[in-house]
Amino acid sequence: MERLVIAVVLIVVAIAIASLAQRRRGASATAVPRSELPPVVDLAAVGIPAGPALVVFTEETCRTCQSALAVVRGPAGAGLPVAEVPFGVEQELHRQHGIDTVPTTVVADVDGRVVDGWVGSVDLSGLAAALAQAVPRAD
Repeated sequence: MERLVIAVVLIVVAIAIASLAQRRRGASATAVPRSELPPVVDLAAVGIPAGPALVVFTEETCRTCQSALAVVRGPAGAGLPVAEVPFGVEQELHRQHGIDTVPTTVVADVDGRVVDGWVGSVDLSGLAAALAQAVPRAD
């Protein structure tokens, strides 16, 4: 009986440690309901003269923010302009766009309308689909 209790306690401790480690690494991409993303991004205010563009709302000490930026600035971003909006410098832009969690990454079309977005890590398959919607087709 004593061994059973010890085994159960060890399992509970292992689960708790694994859960804590996962939180510290950061969650994977979180699909966000469209109603929780800004409907439009003021591209001029974030330093992009014209869309389509990728906008990443960040915070200086956020490691996941740096990963999100690396993804969208790399080949996955398809060469679109990328605007980083750091909370410490641009708190008002975070407030205006209703951003309360970082990183929040959005894909905006030519008019600044948000096509899709993520909180946390960027979902690569979702990014590809959003870019296909945001980038005008050359007919």
